[in-house]
Amino acid sequence: MIDRLHWQCLNNREKYSIRNVFVIAAILLERNLQSVANHLILSLAVADLLVACLVMPLGAVYEVSKEWRLGADLCDMWTSSDVLCCTASILHLVAIALDRYWAVTDIDYAHQRTARRIGYMIIIIWTLSVLVSIAPLLGWKDPEWEARVYQDLQCIVSQDVGYQIFATASSFYVPLLVILFLYWRIFLAARKRIRRRQQMLTLCITAS
Repeated sequence: MIDRLHWQCLNNREKYSIRNVFVIAAILLERNLQSVANHLILSLAVADLLVACLVMPLGAVYEVSKEWRLGADLCDMWTSSDVLCCTASILHLVAIALDRYWAVTDIDYAHQRTARRIGYMIIIIWTLSVLVSIAPLLGWKDPEWEARVYQDLQCIVSQDVGYQIFATASSFYVPLLVILFLYWRIFLAARKRIRRRQQMLTLCITAS
């Protein structure tokens, strides 16, 4: 399951790798775009670009040859980089949704959104991503992993059931639920504001 999700992530990121270069360049070179809020966008673009740099080249070789002959160590590095970058990308979307939720629901958040606060969010994102991706390197693998690499010449993410549940939940299902919840709350807050403005406008027209 987790390898299927991350291959889908790879295919999507391949289409936008060049765009990420332009996003990074625009934020770094254009002063008007160097706001605190765009730090998350910048870090997201870096995560997506790392997929193109670290994962896609070996993925292309593997896809063409239809077998893995680069050894277990490189397989470990490749699959871990895949999980790291895709997990970081998804968690950045959660952080962006959270940032928007605070901006809509908290009037004072514009003053509280400091570079340090966003920096802490980015550090937490990458730390969680490393924890998810490093687990197989520390031994959380299924018993058939080595036989699959050396005999079947296949390189895929650890198929251990426990790790599959942990990584899939951490990298996809939990972030998805959090994003859906946050944007639903944003929708409710925005609709409430619109209704208030309409009521105030109606009162003003009536009073005049």
